[in-house]
Amino acid sequence: MWTAYAVSMLPCMTDLDLDFDLADQLVSARARRRDGAEPPHLDPTLERVRRGYYRAVGDGLTGSQQYELRLRATADARRGTLVFSHASAAHLWGCPLLRSDTRLVHATQPGKARKTTAGTQIHRTSLPDEHVVELPSGLTITSKAWTAIQIAAELPLPNVLLPLDHLARLLNTDPVGDPTGSAVIAMLLDLIPRGMKRRSRAEAHLRLADPRSGSAGEALSRGQMALLHIPRPELQVRFPRIDVPGEDVVDFDWPELGVFGEFDGRGKYFREEMTGSRTPEEVLWDEKIREDRIRRHRPRAARWGWDVAMSRDRLAQVLAAAGVRPGG
Repeated sequence: MWTAYAVSMLPCMTDLDLDFDLADQLVSARARRRDGAEPPHLDPTLERVRRGYYRAVGDGLTGSQQYELRLRATADARRGTLVFSHASAAHLWGCPLLRSDTRLVHATQPGKARKTTAGTQIHRTSLPDEHVVELPSGLTITSKAWTAIQIAAELPLPNVLLPLDHLARLLNTDPVGDPTGSAVIAMLLDLIPRGMKRRSRAEAHLRLADPRSGSAGEALSRGQMALLHIPRPELQVRFPRIDVPGEDVVDFDWPELGVFGEFDGRGKYFREEMTGSRTPEEVLWDEKIREDRIRRHRPRAARWGWDVAMSRDRLAQVLAAAGVRPGG
C-alpha cells in the first residue's frame, strides 16, 4: 500500500516573527453590515476564510499565512479569550506540520463535551495559568511545553514528530551539553497530567522526539521508521574528512550495520541559499564526492526524498536494500 501525506512546509516562526499585517487582510461580514456595504459573499473579489470572514481573491498568501488568517478570524469571531492549542499552537510556534493536521483550528477551554463548529475544534480541559501565553500579535496560545504534550497525545505517527522535534529544539537550552534533549524530554514527561487522555501514547511519542533532527523530512522519516520497527538511528553524526580539515555530517547513522542514511530534499539541489553559485549538476557531483568520503566510515548508504518518506512501504524497501530492516 502506498501511503501519501500532503505536506505543508511552514516557515519556522516564533512568537516574535508573526506577520502583524495579516489581520488587515480579513474582511468580516459583520463589518460590512455595519457599514452598509455589499455582503462579502456577493463580492466576486473575495473568497471565504471561515464563516463570516473573507479575504481577497489571489492575494498571494502562502498556505501557512492562510492558516494563520483562519486563526485570526476565529479569534475575532469568538467572545472572550480563545486559547489556541494542539496543532494550531504548534503552527504559531513555528512547527512544520502535515497539511492534514491543519484542517481544523484547535483551541482549549474548560468544560466537559468537545465541540466542533465553523472549522474549530474545542478541546474541553483546564489549562495551568503558567502555560497560557499571549503573543505580541494578541493571539493567546498554550506554552511550548504544554503544546508539546498536547500534540504528543493527539497526533499520530509519523505526523507527530515534525512538530515535536521542533518544540524539543526550542525548549532545549543546552544543545551543546545535552544535544539529545534528554532533560527537555524528562521535563515534558513529568508535565503530563496524571489523568490525561492518551497519556501512554503521549509518553511514547515524546520519547521519540529529538531536537537534533535537521528537517521536517528527517522527522517524517523517523516517524515512519518507528512504525516499521526500524532500529533507531543516531542523528547528525560527524565523520572527519581525510582530504582537508573539517567534517561530513550525515542525517542518520546505524554504526552497528555499517549504514548511513540521507534525506535529500529538493532544496539541497535547487535552493540558492544551499547551492551558492553551483549548478544542480555541480551540487550532484559534490554530493557524490562527499558520499565517497563517508563510505570510508560506513560502506553502505541509503538515500531518499519526500516521495519515499511519504510512503512507509517505499522507505522500508530503500532501507532494506542498504541492510536496515525491522528489528535490526
